Amino acid sequence: TIKQTLATLSKFTSGDIIKAFTGRMISRGSAISLLEKIGIKPEDADYIVATAEYKRTWAFTDQRISGIRNMYKKRMYDENETRDKLARLNLPSDQINVLMEQWLYEKKEELDATWTTAQTLNFLKKGIITSARARRELHLNGYDAEHIKVFFENLIWTKPTV
Repeated sequence: TIKQTLATLSKFTSGDIIKAFTGRMISRGSAISLLEKIGIKPEDADYIVATAEYKRTWAFTDQRISGIRNMYKKRMYDENETRDKLARLNLPSDQINVLMEQWLYEKKEELDATWTTAQTLNFLKKGIITSARARRELHLNGYDAEHIKVFFENLIWTKPTV
């Protein structure tokens, strides 16, 4: 048909339209309208766009999972917060468990270079690093909040005078 010939000559394909739709460059209505203009039946255009919507949703979920993974690996989220974020994506608990196991091993393999505990406390005492940075370094070294608090209290402790 003429429409198909024009679409071919302009090199404007249904794939281009769906790519623009999944990339959120055009709306659902625009995608259907454009598909119809290049000769696709309205019911087929609706089905194609509906399928693309599913794929777009799945891709968005994958992107969110990747974002959560990065935040966990960079220690911005702890395990509980990570599990909570994954659960909000309506992932089954067995999938969350598998992801957490995989990410734990990846996290251990990519341990950040840190200073020793003594170096960290020494740098803090000299004012070379901030207390926030010292807390982060001590956390990366595996210390919990209680231990970090004791380290900080020890730095300012002075022997009582008798």
